[in-house]
Amino acid sequence: MKDKLSKELYAAREEIVRVQVERFHEYYSHYFVQKETIEMAKFFFETVYNLEGKEEWESLALTTYAKVKHMMKEGTRESVERLIELNTITDDLDIRLGQLILDKGWKPGTKLSQAEYAQYFKELGLADVRKKQLEVVLFNLKKFYDLAHRPINSYIIKPAAVMSRMLGVYPLFKKVEQGYYATLPVSQELFGSFFSEVEKREWEFLHSSFPELKDSH
Repeated sequence: MKDKLSKELYAAREEIVRVQVERFHEYYSHYFVQKETIEMAKFFFETVYNLEGKEEWESLALTTYAKVKHMMKEGTRESVERLIELNTITDDLDIRLGQLILDKGWKPGTKLSQAEYAQYFKELGLADVRKKQLEVVLFNLKKFYDLAHRPINSYIIKPAAVMSRMLGVYPLFKKVEQGYYATLPVSQELFGSFFSEVEKREWEFLHSSFPELKDSH
């Protein structure tokens, strides 16, 4: 985590995460009820944003991982590093947005509506950073699916988990492992529909706040 957050700012960040996850549930509700896609939807729209264990995860990302990454398989290493990148971008944006709502008078325990969230999202600005965040999200969607559907990876996922435990970075690898198993049951056709819908709706959400990005996408 960045510098130790105040109790109020931590609560504000928690609310930002909650309202974002709520939006994902509203946008992609059908994927949370289809047997084949429930775990995939939960992974990409809940687990990736979950604050549980975040301090340990970030500590490992900043310290231990750099010392052992050369011992990991290239595909595993890239997946971990893309998650670290997404975590870094998202965490910074969530903290900034959390500070903004505090400055606007938000009080811990108060729930933001989707309209309020969209308003603050736009007011915070940082359009280029939001664009980068979405590009990394979309890359990760495809990367995790591709990894799960390469036959060779069914043989290396368990040894990779063992190795990550030996190296002391399993909490980092755990999300890669979760993503692997979450996307494994999903057919290519269904994933294609899922990806297309997420890509379309998330760009639309971004463009609604930052119309200037339409020319750069």
